[in-house]
Amino acid sequence: MDRLRAFSIVFGVALASLIFVACGGNEDASTAAPDAEPTSTTQASASAEGTSTDTTGDSATAISFASDVQPIIEQNCVSCHSNTGPGTTHLEMATVNDVASIADFVAVRVEDKQMPPWPQSGLQEISYQYDLSMSDDDRQTIIDWAAAGAPLDVDATTPLAATSQAYPPIDADLVVTAGSPYPGSEKTDDYRCRILDPGFEDTSWVTSIETRVDETRVLHHSLIYRLPASLRGEADAVDGADGQPGWTCQTLPRFSRGLLEQIAGWAPGNGPITMPEGSGLRMEAGDAFVVQWHYHYDGEALPDDSGLAIELADEAELAAAGGALAPVTQRILLTPAEIPCASYESGPLCDRNAALARLSGEFGIESAFIANLINDRCGVSADDFAQFTEGVASSSCDVPAPQGQVVSMWPHMHELGTTYRLTLNPGTPDEKLLIDIDRWDFQWQMGYYPVEPLVFESGDRLQIECGWDRALWPAGLESRYIVWAEGTQDEMCFTGIAIR
Repeated sequence: MDRLRAFSIVFGVALASLIFVACGGNEDASTAAPDAEPTSTTQASASAEGTSTDTTGDSATAISFASDVQPIIEQNCVSCHSNTGPGTTHLEMATVNDVASIADFVAVRVEDKQMPPWPQSGLQEISYQYDLSMSDDDRQTIIDWAAAGAPLDVDATTPLAATSQAYPPIDADLVVTAGSPYPGSEKTDDYRCRILDPGFEDTSWVTSIETRVDETRVLHHSLIYRLPASLRGEADAVDGADGQPGWTCQTLPRFSRGLLEQIAGWAPGNGPITMPEGSGLRMEAGDAFVVQWHYHYDGEALPDDSGLAIELADEAELAAAGGALAPVTQRILLTPAEIPCASYESGPLCDRNAALARLSGEFGIESAFIANLINDRCGVSADDFAQFTEGVASSSCDVPAPQGQVVSMWPHMHELGTTYRLTLNPGTPDEKLLIDIDRWDFQWQMGYYPVEPLVFESGDRLQIECGWDRALWPAGLESRYIVWAEGTQDEMCFTGIAIR
């Protein structure tokens, strides 16, 4: 979602937060934990037949796979790592043997709290729906079972069945694509807009929308905009004009009446976006979607045919709401991202002006102004970040809170991000820590839905804090001064908030 641009806020354009939570893994057992020694299939089968593999005495016999371990796996892991779950392409857990054969790897991922994915530190002062965190007792059970040799008291071929879902699946009324795949390009970061037309013939209310990702290896994000019927002709005129499907849109989609209204989006770790009961996104007859797909090609430019799945309010829902749902509005709050080259780095792009000139050439002249606009808005300058010469950097910004009941809050940084914190009314008796991520993971950019009503009132303020580490910079890539910008190797700090 790195294309949400600061200049749009300066000109009064409200952008959407990407909201909701997902559950797929981004690493597999063969690459993510090379030091983990998988338990063999033979060992798992022998355990199933009653042949003990215990080398630790009573600790192994005290743990029953059937009674102790299997319920934890089926509760926390299987919905994502079986059937068409998002984690299946990386690691499948369809049978008992799938788990037992990589028990040490599973234990490592559980112990370091990379799985199940839940980035919050636990210090936050409110509870959230769709909390994927596993209890300390359950983590220890899996760790102890793996350390004991992963003994089984069920047949290794026993199928596993999910007993819970990380998020409720949507009942899609429509699934729409652009009609043909985008073949890719030679650009490292390619921003392509496509028209997706659901064929609305009258006023419709979207209650859930999901980006159905086709090629996860190249799709960095999607931003979803409403295309009014009155602007369809302009969109059709640019669609395919350069000989490729869609059109290049390194900035936000802009037509004769200005920027389009963003209504949703997707980034790694996100799932379906579901509106609270009684609310939705209004679409008129003839309206369509413009989706900006951001492709990041580290290697092969693979073709992609991602699309949208849409759930609509039915007559009963509309009748219960008096004929029209309550609209959900979106706000985006931007915070500086200024990361000077560390003292051990050098190169022409370590000069900030040279780095800005690179952005202008790669993404357009507007990109060179974004960082300064955000700095001005937050009352800082590049000089305030000059002391960050040890390879780490941080920033903060206090902003007025948007008024209304919070539906979701969604933080975003890129691959150098390490920490994120959102605090309500800092330094006052009403101070409350809303989000605290002490180990940012680009692959798990989740939306956070408060369990209890959280209402921002007039006079409330939000403090946003982000941290980065240049040690995460890709090996072999030329060092450069990093500012708030679009590319995957650039950085951002923003908070999307949905309000009703």
